[in-house]
Amino acid sequence: MTDLKDSRLAEVVQLFQRKGLRRGLAAVGSKIARRFSRNFVQLPEYLEGTLAEEAPAQLKPSTSGPLRINWILPGIAFGHGGFINIFRTIQQLEISGHENRVYLSGNLRGGSAAVKERIRKAYFPITVEVEPLRPKIRDCDALIATAWPTAYAARSIGNTAAKFYFVQDLEYMFYAPGSFYEFARQTYHFGFRGLTAGPWIADLLRREFNMECSSFGFSYDRDLYADTGPHLFPDGKRRLLFYARPETERRGFELGALALALVAKRLPGVEIVLAGVPARSVDLPFPATCVGVLPLSRLGALYRSCDVALVLSHTNISLLPLELMACGCAVISNHGPNVDWLLSRETAQLAEANPRSIAEAIAELFGSDQLRGQKIEAGLALARSTDWTKEIQTIESAILRTRENSPRLHQYA
Repeated sequence: MTDLKDSRLAEVVQLFQRKGLRRGLAAVGSKIARRFSRNFVQLPEYLEGTLAEEAPAQLKPSTSGPLRINWILPGIAFGHGGFINIFRTIQQLEISGHENRVYLSGNLRGGSAAVKERIRKAYFPITVEVEPLRPKIRDCDALIATAWPTAYAARSIGNTAAKFYFVQDLEYMFYAPGSFYEFARQTYHFGFRGLTAGPWIADLLRREFNMECSSFGFSYDRDLYADTGPHLFPDGKRRLLFYARPETERRGFELGALALALVAKRLPGVEIVLAGVPARSVDLPFPATCVGVLPLSRLGALYRSCDVALVLSHTNISLLPLELMACGCAVISNHGPNVDWLLSRETAQLAEANPRSIAEAIAELFGSDQLRGQKIEAGLALARSTDWTKEIQTIESAILRTRENSPRLHQYA
């Protein structure tokens, strides 16, 4: 028998509980209309949060002991680097003794316990409590928004001592100028303290939005990525890996594909491997092996099988370059301040963002074993110099500073 919590009926019940009878019936009706009408237009439900009134932080921070930290997440997608960073941070804060609680907007399919167990299996064995987001949540020392819709929710919550914004990328750049561009951009005016992935975001938010920021750097999971171990392709062929994400514009799929079309003509002996996209979903102008979306446990073997990897970033750089470097793979990326804060011309092959420049950079690496070896060694040294524990301690310190700057602390000094 199907568990009620996992059924469609449970979703309908939760809908009526949240909206009441009249608005619940209207919502059900619109769902039916959407299913049978291609022209049906409806505002996404989460946009209602943009109309919520602001509530400033009203609590005094605790003077000692573990921090009480509430996180607001828009939902959970498994296998995404952004969620890995969030739950890795929560794990490290738990190790340091702090109390974390996660609030999810939308439905918790299967209930809180089931979602918590999926988090533990897919990410880290954390003890954090997971609850649906409600107008009233528990008092905390720090309330942390993690994506632009959650920033609107955090803006309307007052029972916290301080509000933070875990900014891993500039989300307004994900959209063409328009409604969603502005919805995301406006969140940087909310007065939250930024906890940013790298200094590029922090510098831009300070300069353009006068936002107080603390930045943390990147590292990699040493249990998953190393330059020794099995290879996904053990035949020793020369291989070029492309991180292909057609659905994510900031990863430059079209730019990379055109560059690889030039590489395929110039270097026919190099096998091109695409990761992140199923073979059936792309039609490419060159032969390629598509490995699809692999589980994290198999990525190290894939990276060790490749000589060179192309990873493009048009907003903030991803975690992939360090993970690839840790596996002994030379990295090529596009040049720009969003990349240069982490990569340099010593550690990676950087090119201008056009197909011919990228193709030339790839050909140069494959044409010189010495140059490729230098990039690999410098990349390994960079990766090994990083440490997630150290980076997350900068996040902890930024939150703890709200205690140091509190007037209440001076009363007890």
